[in-house]
Amino acid sequence: MLKTAFLVVMSVAVPAAGQNWTNRGEYDRVLEIKAEATPAKRVALLDQWKKEYPKTELRQARWELYLSTYQTLGSWDGMLAVAHEMATDAPTAPVGLYWIALLTPSSQERSPDVLTRAEKASRQLLTGLDKKPEAVTLGDWQKQRTHTEVVAHRALGWIEWQRGSYPAAEQEFTTCLEKDPANAEISAWLGMVLALQKLPEKTVPGLWHLARATSLEDQSALPVSQRREVRTLLEALYGSYHGSAEGLAALSTAARGAVLPPAGFQIESAAVIAARQQEEELNRVNPELAAWLKIKKRLETPEGDAYFTELMASPLPKLKGALLRYAPASRPKELTLGITDPAAEEVILKLNTPLPNKAEIGIQLEFEGTAVSFTRNPLVMTIQVEREKISGWPASKAAGSGVKK
Repeated sequence: MLKTAFLVVMSVAVPAAGQNWTNRGEYDRVLEIKAEATPAKRVALLDQWKKEYPKTELRQARWELYLSTYQTLGSWDGMLAVAHEMATDAPTAPVGLYWIALLTPSSQERSPDVLTRAEKASRQLLTGLDKKPEAVTLGDWQKQRTHTEVVAHRALGWIEWQRGSYPAAEQEFTTCLEKDPANAEISAWLGMVLALQKLPEKTVPGLWHLARATSLEDQSALPVSQRREVRTLLEALYGSYHGSAEGLAALSTAARGAVLPPAGFQIESAAVIAARQQEEELNRVNPELAAWLKIKKRLETPEGDAYFTELMASPLPKLKGALLRYAPASRPKELTLGITDPAAEEVILKLNTPLPNKAEIGIQLEFEGTAVSFTRNPLVMTIQVEREKISGWPASKAAGSGVKK
């Protein structure tokens, strides 16, 4: 809830005798209410006043006394009920609309009817901001307008959240933060609706906003209990995504200083970390296979053709594969190999000079060469190779074959 909205309790001046009172009895009743120091008793007296004088011209003063009393009691539902009465009696008056927008997100009642009424009030509140009241200075009006816009968009975002319309809620909360960047509550709510969308591109921004919500301090800080709850959620989501708490403190520090993550900001997922570690291990134990997997992965992307153009400009790294077939049978100039799968054709080696003898299918060959062409489905790359750049082919019985073992 917007804490600043509750710091000042309304004080209502009682009009002098004879001004708009139904009769002397009503005037005396209000004096009794103003004199009553116990809030619960004051509510009972207000109820009695409303029962005795339902159509009094001083309904606005009565509502404000109700609001003030319920505020003292900490009864937001009581205040909300009064706000709805105000909006029913004066549909365009901003005070009732304001309190409906502000208080509905704190209400325990979340029926479709309540959400619809709150949405209508919030949108009316925004529409009513088109004209500055004559009695208010431009500076004060700009502050009031910004505050009221935040209240209305906050309510609209919360309403869409309750309806399960998370992208719409995200948009409303983002608008709030544009107008009130140091609003920890909105950062927390935005982080939650981003997480609820369960989309990869929303995960890191969601973690950022949750971290910001728990990191803001002083006047911007969440209440202690709410901050603890959001922190627990942040730790759970971060640990699930990243695989550990490593880096969470740095995230919180960064988020404290900026409303939005910088362009390109990323947090490694547990899956990415595992893949990187697996790649590092593969580079250590089988660098040839690791090199081919990198090439194959990039060729399979939509940018594969452009990447292959780059690939042809320089020699390939050393690769290794299992021999599947070769041609011609007597003096081979074309070898077909499987690299990731010894039974799948993945590369075709074109030799500049033929090999002098046959070889057994299945032997492992290491080679270096230059990419010539490739097909995408299935992925098969043709590579030009000099005979001297092939290792593993059996030596010819005749001396001086020139082929490396």
